[in-house]
Amino acid sequence: MNKSDSYLSPGTKIRYDGGPVPEFGVVVHCWFDQDIHAYDCYVAFFGDQFPEAKPAHLPYVLRYASMFLAVIDPASSS
Repeated sequence: MNKSDSYLSPGTKIRYDGGPVPEFGVVVHCWFDQDIHAYDCYVAFFGDQFPEAKPAHLPYVLRYASMFLAVIDPASSS
């Protein structure tokens, strides 16, 4: 696992641990935000686990600074 303020490539699988339960998602877009002086990302979240096939529900997209996201699949990140 990796937590840092760095660029995360679209498709990178992540975990967000800031809620009552961990949430799993995939980075949709990431950019350096001059206002916060950090990398900011849009992430499509699937809930408390990744779906094994087509998801039963559409993912929801939220915005988080990359420093709050744990990379769970380093091979998917550049």
